[in-house]
Amino acid sequence: MPSKLGQQMDALLRGQQEPPTQGSDKSAQIHRMYKAGLQQLRGTRNLHPEARRVEMARLYTTTRGALAKVMRDQTQADKERFAHLERSLWGYDLERATAADRATLDATIRDAQDRAAKLAKPQHAAKALHEAEQAGDSILARAIAKRAHDNDWDDVLHDYLATRPSAAEQYQQAGAIWARYNDANARMHDHMQYVVHAPAELRGLSPKDIEAMAEPGEPAA
Repeated sequence: MPSKLGQQMDALLRGQQEPPTQGSDKSAQIHRMYKAGLQQLRGTRNLHPEARRVEMARLYTTTRGALAKVMRDQTQADKERFAHLERSLWGYDLERATAADRATLDATIRDAQDRAAKLAKPQHAAKALHEAEQAGDSILARAIAKRAHDNDWDDVLHDYLATRPSAAEQYQQAGAIWARYNDANARMHDHMQYVVHAPAELRGLSPKDIEAMAEPGEPAA
């Protein structure tokens, strides 16, 4: 039977409480509950020391599992969000176009992508983007921006995003997600919020040992 704090964690993960919008919010809440649980156990004077250690093992194991689930959920949410942002930034919405219009748009998009692919230098891309913007050619402008993104032509990409605040915000969001999984410092910082340290009373025991303490097997017959 899980403790009251364990039940609260389970409710949090299943959305029965007001769900935080970010994995970091959930992990912070779980850490607060873990700290409160340890304080409560340490303050219970009529609890036998060994029984206290067992309850701490259960609390630690529950917390560790809860944080692992939050991290998995956040990873999946980031994956889906990143794909959505990429489609929004660089894709083209053709669902509402008629079959005839779609064929024309397909040809226009391919032509724009071909023209963008031939841009070999950032200054050429900047000039082409300026001309596309002047002509009101949003399809070509987007293709050039994608080319700038792929080649790290930051000045060209900045020019494109400067007049598109919504796209700029989406690009920033995508960059933050990318950094969490590809930048070493950002990845380490993000990972630390899902790590929980065993209480001092269980120091020297491995997580597997603590789990065994929390879930003792049936006695032999």
